[in-house]
Amino acid sequence: MTSTTRDLLLQSIRTLWADAEKLPANIFDDQAGRQSIQREIANLKYATTTPFEGVAELCFQPHQSAAVKTALEGKWFEVLADGRPKTARDIASATGAEPQLIVRIMMVLTATHVVDERGPQTYGATPMTEILLDPGWANGLRHFFDHCGPSMINLPGYLQRNGYKVPQDVKTGPFADAWGGRNTWALYEDEPERGKVFNSCMTRWKQGTRTWTDTYPAKSKICENVDKSKDTVLLVDIGGGRGHVLEDFVKDPGRRTGRLIVQDLPAALGDADSLSKQGIETMAYNFFTPQPVKGAKAYYMRSILHDWPDRACREILSNTAAAMREGYSKLLIDELVLPDTNVPPQGAFLDLSMMALETGAERTSGQWQDLLASAGLRIEKIWSTNAGLESVIEAEISS
Repeated sequence: MTSTTRDLLLQSIRTLWADAEKLPANIFDDQAGRQSIQREIANLKYATTTPFEGVAELCFQPHQSAAVKTALEGKWFEVLADGRPKTARDIASATGAEPQLIVRIMMVLTATHVVDERGPQTYGATPMTEILLDPGWANGLRHFFDHCGPSMINLPGYLQRNGYKVPQDVKTGPFADAWGGRNTWALYEDEPERGKVFNSCMTRWKQGTRTWTDTYPAKSKICENVDKSKDTVLLVDIGGGRGHVLEDFVKDPGRRTGRLIVQDLPAALGDADSLSKQGIETMAYNFFTPQPVKGAKAYYMRSILHDWPDRACREILSNTAAAMREGYSKLLIDELVLPDTNVPPQGAFLDLSMMALETGAERTSGQWQDLLASAGLRIEKIWSTNAGLESVIEAEISS
């Protein structure tokens, strides 16, 4: 590359950067469009990175997480919370950390835009800093670092020892192999604080995101043409935990006929009295057993099946299908649907996480179709928005 060509490229990039900073904040609400832009930026970075630099970046990926975790637990981000620049000595005075340690960790955080460098050994908050000041997002980092990290580090060796086959049993999978034979849920029972961190992370993750009814036309598809009998069940939320999905559903002012039921293991269910006041029933249920609620208008699962390999999913789906009424009941699966090509990084990373943690998987539309067909179900439609990979799969009994 000549110096003239390099200078023209730099000027073009600076112009694009300046234009991007002028865009309104909501311009990137379209997640699919945003991911397209990010993909092109990544392609540009790849084109201007030498193979050596690319491999070096791969080698140094753990360093950023370690630096962020250090600053988080040291409460350094809290010192930056007021928006005013702080020196390393300011942070040291407030937290007790050595100034030179702060400087060395901050070199990583400023290089990766987690913290802004305002001058020599002087730092300020960025939007990423502000996100990490939120307890839920901070617990997200803790969850992935402390809980997922050991399993992910163990994954290459586990796959090598097991002949490079896709893990199929959570009891003997990569996570159990890394944690002394315990799966995620057993670990939470032994160490409840980990479960609290996970729940905090998941609750925050779901806040502010689209709900399934933003994607799926529930009013026209399940709230109409409902049986009028006294015990008619409109919607069953399988594995619905504390009942957040149905709580959001009942806030909609539209008219509904039928009972609303949230099912989960007893320890995971929300407060029965509080939910009952909102017209929501709680029911203890293990989805590996026959579904006790027969002939509901709709059965709903959110982020359940990606936790499990196909064999387990087939059992869960078969138990649900056996309870559905042909030509009337619907199964609504609120999950990611991966594209066949150009999977965005988030989708690819989540798929690998599910393999390492639960022997589960994110799936393409074809994989969803095959999985549902194996349990006697067919896909009526996959409902998606411009929000990216999140979709609602509408399925019915195969005729």
